[in-house]
Amino acid sequence: MRFDAQLMENPEITGTEYQQGELAGYEVREYLLEKFGRRCVYCGATGVPLQVEHIVPKARGGTNRVSNLTIACAPCNDAKGTQTAEEFGHPEVQRQEVHRQAKRPLKEAAAVNASRWALYRCLQAIGLPVEVGTGGRTKWNRTQRGLPTSHWLDAACVGASTPEQVLCAGGAPLAIATTT
Repeated sequence: MRFDAQLMENPEITGTEYQQGELAGYEVREYLLEKFGRRCVYCGATGVPLQVEHIVPKARGGTNRVSNLTIACAPCNDAKGTQTAEEFGHPEVQRQEVHRQAKRPLKEAAAVNASRWALYRCLQAIGLPVEVGTGGRTKWNRTQRGLPTSHWLDAACVGASTPEQVLCAGGAPLAIATTT
């Protein structure tokens, strides 16, 4: 028997909200943080909490499409409100350079994604039980379990089958080096 945990938690959920699930906003945020170098597009602040910001404000007809989103620190996002970037004193943010950056794909992510699927198909072909997940889901799983950042712990936190408790005390990965 399968249970729909999302529907059990929120019986009123429908449409796009149901399809996207609880990680939709988390995935978009991680993507934007990486794309914009983890800095506020208005003041350039780094090392501070950053928020998702609309390039064209929703109040002005902007959408929630990723191509219309960027990253801003809380003080800048709050001060901007429903102003356009130009009205806020940052015409350069509204110009085409930022829109091109917002729409530019992450080439490295595309290469890693292609490699991931090739590896997945190879492992599946030899009968190994494998599961894949997004980087956002992996980080979410790791964060929910209070685990430190490391490649080997991230590997244990990929996908929906990640156990509620990952025991890693005293554990260390086996290091393998390749030579050509």
